[in-house]
Amino acid sequence: MRKVFRLASAEFNKIFYRPSIFILTALLIITLILTNMLYSPTQNTTKLSYSGNSVNAVYQEFNNTSNSINIIVIKNQFKKNHDDIDEQFDSITMDDKLTELRDRVFAIYSYITNDLKEDQISASTGGTASFENAFKELKEKCSNLLSYLAALRGQTLNFYFTVNNYNTVYAEIEDLYDSIPLNFDAYKTIDDYIGLANTIRQNYTLQSSRQIVSNLERLTIDIDTYDELVQKYYTDAKQTLANVYETQIETFWNEHYESTNEDDIAQINEYIAQYYSYADMNMTVLNNKFMLLRIGNKSDTELDNLIGYTEVSKYALNEQDTIYDYLLENNDFQYNYLTSFNYDVASGATSNAYDYTVYSMQILSVLIIIFTIFYACSSIAGDQSSGTMKMIAIRPYTRNKLFTGKYLSCLMFGVMLIIISTVASFVVGAIMYGVPMSQCLVVFNSSSVISIHPILLMFIYLISIVINLLFYISLAMLICLLFKSNTLSVFLTTILYATQVVLSGLVGSAWLKYTPFGHFDLFKYFGNSKLGIFSMNILPDSDFLTSALVIGLMIVVFNSLSHLIFKQRDIT
Repeated sequence: MRKVFRLASAEFNKIFYRPSIFILTALLIITLILTNMLYSPTQNTTKLSYSGNSVNAVYQEFNNTSNSINIIVIKNQFKKNHDDIDEQFDSITMDDKLTELRDRVFAIYSYITNDLKEDQISASTGGTASFENAFKELKEKCSNLLSYLAALRGQTLNFYFTVNNYNTVYAEIEDLYDSIPLNFDAYKTIDDYIGLANTIRQNYTLQSSRQIVSNLERLTIDIDTYDELVQKYYTDAKQTLANVYETQIETFWNEHYESTNEDDIAQINEYIAQYYSYADMNMTVLNNKFMLLRIGNKSDTELDNLIGYTEVSKYALNEQDTIYDYLLENNDFQYNYLTSFNYDVASGATSNAYDYTVYSMQILSVLIIIFTIFYACSSIAGDQSSGTMKMIAIRPYTRNKLFTGKYLSCLMFGVMLIIISTVASFVVGAIMYGVPMSQCLVVFNSSSVISIHPILLMFIYLISIVINLLFYISLAMLICLLFKSNTLSVFLTTILYATQVVLSGLVGSAWLKYTPFGHFDLFKYFGNSKLGIFSMNILPDSDFLTSALVIGLMIVVFNSLSHLIFKQRDIT
């Protein structure tokens, strides 16, 4: 291994003799300055607080009905949240598009039944009943379809409706709707009306729509589980709100009514924040668990094709429930901790050095990876085209040691840039935003709550960047060996990296989980299922183990192939 590290050190030192290192340094400094100028994260508003110069003033603000958030609003929201869910229990709320579907069918039926006045028909047809008979079958088809869609009348539905089936039904109904004339001025005789009616009756049977709607998969919810959820997160929580948190506020107010002491003002604000947070957590968990109860054993991939569930992520629901359940069980509150670091959302009450560092590194890491790709390709193709590889080959090193030395030198270069950029970003962030002392409360893989120091969480974030770096170094060197061209290798690898960045916006595409691009940034499994602008969010039906295995396997495969090709390649 000593020879390998000696080779790696030599290759590493060669990098700093290249003019491009000065370009990279300048770009990193400019980017760091720009990130500081552009950084404007969404602030965390999890803690409710009122201003006032006395305990009574704060208490009155809490009870002031003109405020957007006050005790009456919180109570009403708490009750309404339960009432909405209770109503949904009987008829599950779905997408508004389904109501449009029902309205479209009803419009056709009403038009045929009511808008064609009998006196108009009589005047045009000589009083015969042929027109009514000709349209009778069409009216019956619409009536039958409306009966199937009766559950939609209140914008609710108690069965699953796939996007494909919905599109089929809507298209068929829309064709029927468009086939009916806006007026009948061109129809002068009974034969004109009968011809129109027969054409519509023969061409628009609504067979597909009736078959789809009458065979929809029913949604069922276990009533015992539902009752347990309501008991725990509404009935018991409502009692705790009144007997514990509200009583706590009232008692403190009575005892410190006239106090203007800052500690007392802060204390009543703390009790109010606890009241609001407890209510909010119970409402959120009840909503999430009810959604999970509706989903049942359906996968995210299946949900992605169901009307009303296309934006639902089981992972995200479980992630939020896990952390809120942990806090509720421990009589604790989220505002006492930092959340997992995000690209553009503050992890605490205000922005801090850790948030800024993650924001900065999300951008700086793009430059670092691109330049490391460049050096990885040139370390083999560049040396071979310049003849340097021949000089190295005559030394007493095996091919495996030669390749490993070059690989490690690129990794050392990339890691060095990551460390320097992180330290520089953190120093800038500490000066501009400060360094909080709170612990981070994160959820690992949506199932385990971890209280962790932010420095350690930052270290985990950096490891995730290094893993991405490993992948692209491995890919760059493999492509370089396959095509033997430095320029082509850099171009292809950079294009693939750019593809990953572009695909970050396609997080709803389930097929991405079958590619390595959907599994980058393992940091997202540490309580941040939506990480940032250049990071792939968690894909349907994915988890930490799956993503780690995919990325690890790809790195091993790329390196094994590279070693095999380099061993057989004529480099002299």
